[in-house]
Amino acid sequence: MIDLHNHLLAGLDDGPESFAESKMILDKSAKQGIVKLLATPHKKDVLESKSSGIVVNQVHLLNEYATQSDLNIKVFVGMENHLDDNLCHQAMNGIAFTINYGPYILVEPPYTDSFDLDFYSQLNELQANGLFPLIAHPERMKGFKNNPNLIENLKNTGNFIQITSGSVLGKFGSAVEFFSKTLLDLGLVDVISSDTHMFKGKREQDLLDAYRVISKEYGEEFAENIFYKFPETCLLGN
Repeated sequence: MIDLHNHLLAGLDDGPESFAESKMILDKSAKQGIVKLLATPHKKDVLESKSSGIVVNQVHLLNEYATQSDLNIKVFVGMENHLDDNLCHQAMNGIAFTINYGPYILVEPPYTDSFDLDFYSQLNELQANGLFPLIAHPERMKGFKNNPNLIENLKNTGNFIQITSGSVLGKFGSAVEFFSKTLLDLGLVDVISSDTHMFKGKREQDLLDAYRVISKEYGEEFAENIFYKFPETCLLGN
């Protein structure tokens, strides 16, 4: 499997505070069969307190640890990018990181009850500059709540959709779980990622559990597409 949304880097956002816990998260991810993992600290938190270069440094250290520990996993550079008027400029100038420096970009919409024209124009600006937005966890956000038509419209206009493994597993409540299954039934989900924030607890690495649920309910080929094939497309920039 490939995990495209993971907050395992230490001291950058609301993920782990220590590098020791980062290594524990990486251990657990490898044991679950994840072979590639995208580090996605929040852009806002990183740029407010540190430079984006620290993301690259920590990814390098984690890959060194993986090699030394014989873990079959590789970590890649990315960010969870809050959508705002500055994002396109920051992404085009290497300040905000796309997925593995390629054309796909993990984007977090604003936590609002509805979306104004700026929301759509900001997504359109990214696309006009050759970037492909991957919308993070819409199933957990008020603006999308029980509105698959809005998500379908986003997909039809060149965006892609990532939902969270914990949503499928019911960790965010029955309403979020039901909405996630609705999006899956309608074929509106491109990627399922963990959105891991900690080694143990509600936001721990649980991608394997979600894979088992999805493969049982939707079939192995379906699960392979959203847990590996399309995530690899995003990583390789195909």
